[in-house]
Amino acid sequence: MTNDFTFELMAIGVLILTYFTLYYLSKFIIKYELQKKKTKRISNAKTYKTVTRRGENFEYEFPLNPNLDEFWIRLFAKVFDYGFYLGIFYLIDRILIEKSTYPYLLAFLALFIINPIFESLTGRTFGKYIFGMRVIDDFGENPSFLTSFIKNLLQLFSIAFYVLSSATILEDEMFFHNKRTFTYTIWNKDKEKILTELNN
Repeated sequence: MTNDFTFELMAIGVLILTYFTLYYLSKFIIKYELQKKKTKRISNAKTYKTVTRRGENFEYEFPLNPNLDEFWIRLFAKVFDYGFYLGIFYLIDRILIEKSTYPYLLAFLALFIINPIFESLTGRTFGKYIFGMRVIDDFGENPSFLTSFIKNLLQLFSIAFYVLSSATILEDEMFFHNKRTFTYTIWNKDKEKILTELNN
């Protein structure tokens, strides 16, 4: 039991160290990733809204930000992913291998290894698929594995900060992992609309 606890404690320590390292390196890594493409970027795009006041129409310009701000839905999708991986590793642990393989820890690590793979290939994880969401990068495409990996790792601390603050932190701080990596979590059905706005 002591050895198991020590192993998990060391793994969590390594994860935290990796987080802070990636947080400070992410600015340079993402900048390099964005330089690979020369197409239009969502972060530079504008959207317009017409407001009628006293019979006159006024057009206002806003930055295009398609990011989905439904925190709890996004959290439920992440929890679903964790439960899915936990079920698989628990099944392997109890039925196929019949010895401890730390299923809870492996499921947790899968969020930062397997999820980036799915997001880079399809833009979606199991949880995002169930809840009708997807991730896109600053060009409206699936993020690269490296970008998605950094996003998922930073997201862990976004969730922790939000919960520990009793849901009082600002939205910009709550989704800083998206802002830091120039990624956007959107409704899957809205992708074409966002691409149309981007290319206008």
